[in-house]
Amino acid sequence: MNKPELETLLQELDEALLAAFPGPEPICALVVGGACLLFTEVTTRQTKDIDVIIFDLLGTGEASLVYNLTPTTAKIRKLIGAIGKRHGLRGDERMFLNDDCASFLLELGQGNIPETQLFHAYQKLHLYIPVDLRYILACKLMAGRQDKDFDDIATLRQKLDIQTKEQALALVNRFFPDLYLQHLYDFPQTLKIIFPEL
Repeated sequence: MNKPELETLLQELDEALLAAFPGPEPICALVVGGACLLFTEVTTRQTKDIDVIIFDLLGTGEASLVYNLTPTTAKIRKLIGAIGKRHGLRGDERMFLNDDCASFLLELGQGNIPETQLFHAYQKLHLYIPVDLRYILACKLMAGRQDKDFDDIATLRQKLDIQTKEQALALVNRFFPDLYLQHLYDFPQTLKIIFPEL
C-alpha cells in the first residue's frame, strides 16, 4: 500500500475507534518500520502494514494487540480486521495496523522507546514517529532481513550519512547496547554482509 491508501485506512480506523471508545483518552502509538519511512517521505516504497508500538492505550499505559489480550485490545483487533477485510485485504494483511514487532523492539531497547514526536493526531488515534530516524536504521540493522530490510538500510544509510561499519556499530550500540542480543539476532553477521571487508 502507498501513503494515501494507508491514510484512508487510518481515517476509517480512527472513526471506528471513536465510536467504540467515546471517552477523551487517545490511543498513542509509535510508528516504526517501513510505514514510518513512507510517512516521513524517506522512501516511496510501498508497505503491507503499519508497524507500531502502543505506548498509551486510552490512558492505561502500554498495551499489546498480540499478547495477553484484554476485552479492549481484542475489540481493537476486531475493528482493524473488519476494516482490512472491507478493503479486500486477506489473511494476516487484514491487520494493517499491528504491533507484531513491538515485543522484539522493546526487548532490544530493554523496555524503552526512543524520544518521539507527534506525527498525526486523529480524533482517537495519535501516531508518533521517532525524533531521530537513526532509531529506525538501528531497528532494521538488528532485524537484518535481506529481503525486507536491506533496501531500507541502504536508503537510510545514504540519508543519515552512515558510511562505515564503525558508524553503524556505534549507532546500534546507542539504541540497543546489549551485546548478547546483538549476537542473538546476528547483528555482527549483518554488518559483515553490508560492509564486506575490502
